[in-house]
Amino acid sequence: MPMSMNRHAIASNPKANAGLGLLALVAIAISTVALLRPQADASAAAKTAPTSVATVDLVTLITQLDEFKIVDERIKGEAEGVRAEIKQLTEKIDGLTADLERLDPASDAYDQIFRERNMEVGLREVRGSMLIKWQQEDTARVLTDLYEKALEAVETVAKRDGWEVVIHAGQPLFVPRNPNVRAEAAVDFVENFIQTRRVIYAGDSVDITNSVVQHMNNQFARGG
Repeated sequence: MPMSMNRHAIASNPKANAGLGLLALVAIAISTVALLRPQADASAAAKTAPTSVATVDLVTLITQLDEFKIVDERIKGEAEGVRAEIKQLTEKIDGLTADLERLDPASDAYDQIFRERNMEVGLREVRGSMLIKWQQEDTARVLTDLYEKALEAVETVAKRDGWEVVIHAGQPLFVPRNPNVRAEAAVDFVENFIQTRRVIYAGDSVDITNSVVQHMNNQFARGG
């Protein structure tokens, strides 16, 4: 009976009804937040979970490899032979030029030596241009081969040491102050330079270049 009276009293009291309605809304809100909170927290944790990131200077990596040093020395050695030939041609051209200075330009001897000198000059130009071309082609093949090997080695080292992302970080941090470009191209030069930077900052602790160099040198020493 007292309970029914309380219910009747509450029903007849508008303020009590309003209070109960407010309490009910608060209870629903609290229960809703409680139900949704674990899911929201889990989602936030997933989004903010740190990713282990390392950097590699690919240029430094490749040029520090034992394999690169051996091949680079071979290419330079082969080029020395061509340079010696070009030096001999230059000496011969200088001798023919000296001969021309002593001859009468209207003589047949002058015409013959003049033609001979021009042939030697043309041969020197061809040999010089071919030397540059051969060196560039050989170096490009070496760099391509070592670049592909470096990518495989980076993946191996990253998996071994627990790095999830590896970024190339070999570019200088600052734009050259006086780029050797025309004034109308200066803005494009600076913008392109900035756009091509892959890493703005990276501490030494995340640089795994030396680890990859050691791994690849060990593989090369084993004949791999």
